[in-house]
Amino acid sequence: MSAAHKRRHKHEEHEPHVNHERWLVSYADMLTVLMALFIVLFALSQIDQMKFAQFKDGLTKGTANSNQAVSGSAGVLEAVNGDMPIDISPNSTGQPLQQSISSQDREVLQRAQTAQQQQDLNAARKEVQDFRAIAKQLDDALTAKGDQDQVTYRITSDGLVVGLVADNVFFANASADVEPKGREVLDTIAPILGQLPNDIAVQGHTNSLPLTGSTRYRDNWDLSAARAMTVVQRFAGAGMAPARLAGTGYADSRPLYPDTDPRALAGNRRVDLVVASPSSDAVKALLPKVAQQTGTGDGPAELTGTTDTATTDTATTGQAVGDLSAGIAPELSAPVAAG
Repeated sequence: MSAAHKRRHKHEEHEPHVNHERWLVSYADMLTVLMALFIVLFALSQIDQMKFAQFKDGLTKGTANSNQAVSGSAGVLEAVNGDMPIDISPNSTGQPLQQSISSQDREVLQRAQTAQQQQDLNAARKEVQDFRAIAKQLDDALTAKGDQDQVTYRITSDGLVVGLVADNVFFANASADVEPKGREVLDTIAPILGQLPNDIAVQGHTNSLPLTGSTRYRDNWDLSAARAMTVVQRFAGAGMAPARLAGTGYADSRPLYPDTDPRALAGNRRVDLVVASPSSDAVKALLPKVAQQTGTGDGPAELTGTTDTATTDTATTGQAVGDLSAGIAPELSAPVAAG
């Protein structure tokens, strides 16, 4: 009885259910792979020709014989690995990618470059005119007080440089304290510069003689920086925005005149007020050349025959008269102090 019941119960058990839809999983996986394949193919068909040309050039250079770690063997095309550069051409034209730029495109690029160069030149001319208007305004204000000979002007790639010759009029020997005449000049200049939107960089410079006998300043770097900061503080006290001011000391690293020039000892002791150019680097690079090619008109004469580097000697004796008329008149017969 018990055995029969067990047999009958075992006979009534159902077979496990078979999932007849398992093929859908494999089918979905196959569709996913195909979709990814077509996306990759589509992405490869959208090739930036310029970037692909750079890739081709880098790949060609990277597979040169000198860069091969292991020499390859001759294959189906009988090309030794690295001996034959890869030549990839777009399917649309069949021309190499480096030749894909048409002559019309080249002309368009050249016209665009020419137009940009003309715009830069016009901007440089306009900026030179603006700087000379500022120089004339400064010169007129200084002339009214008889101080026009204490300041020089020149236009560089940095902007308009207003030079204050640091002789006994501005600073005594080995001192950063502004003399009374120098304070008068700075107080005359400050209101005019304060109305400008340009940043003002105050740069202190010394001659090449070493600083001796001074316990207040360690060397010419310390002295030049102190002179620059004295002028910055004077301008800030006159109401100029501190955010527009910056002071830097250069010691004798940026002379106006080389040491072989008789004007070097006196002329290189100076403080430069740089009315910074707000233009692009391309326009700034054109400023000195444009200034040389155009006259100053009725404005003050600009300092010529000078250099801001110690490696070139552009100051010639034939240009000394122009520099003296611009405002530098060192007493060559008197001893020149260090710094």
